[in-house]
Amino acid sequence: MSNQPLLASYACVDDVPLHRVRGNQLGILLSVIASVLSGQLWILALPLVVQLISRTFGVNYNLFVRLFAPLFPASARTESRELLRFNNLLAILFLTVTLIAYALGSLTVAYIALGMLTVAVALALCGFCLGCFMYFHWKQYWLRRKASS
Repeated sequence: MSNQPLLASYACVDDVPLHRVRGNQLGILLSVIASVLSGQLWILALPLVVQLISRTFGVNYNLFVRLFAPLFPASARTESRELLRFNNLLAILFLTVTLIAYALGSLTVAYIALGMLTVAVALALCGFCLGCFMYFHWKQYWLRRKASS
């Protein structure tokens, strides 16, 4: 009988298996689709809460990972936790802007922010990480700036 804790497969490590990352992305995308199809952008509060909890407590508590990661084949490929935290921050930013704009009645701004999030998530599910691309260029900018000082 194994003495490993139940959450061992979701333990915090430096890298996160790709199927878990895809599970989170799928959860966000399904939430976006549900909110747009129903015309109820407040549904986006769910992925915002999931992302905030995940950012605070780790992948152990990400509802989307728990629900949707099993739909993807287990992967030995991983994503860097540093990149995932940056992407998580972007998702939180886009969701927050969307919900605030929606609450203030600015549907144009809400749908633009939501569109940006949707494009980023769809590209990520297809294999291109827009957030990773942005993060790389951000780091390059700071390195060049530091080197020229």
